[in-house]
Amino acid sequence: MKEINFSELNEKIFEKKKEVERTILRTKKQERNIRTRPRDKNEAEILDKLCMKRWKKAEADGKVKYLSERVWYYEFD
Repeated sequence: MKEINFSELNEKIFEKKKEVERTILRTKKQERNIRTRPRDKNEAEILDKLCMKRWKKAEADGKVKYLSERVWYYEFD
């Protein structure tokens, strides 16, 4: 196994950094990454509470209009 000291390693990393960053940016998708790991229980509960709070606030502010039982209108900011 080849031995290398940290200063040489840092130099090699710095030399290739721009090229690697350009390659990553070129091959990167413009779309948002899809979440691959499941949310933990606490995170899901917190997000649910935040969504319910935001929905109730929108209802109180008159941003949600119930057009029929299954059709709503939500006014985004």
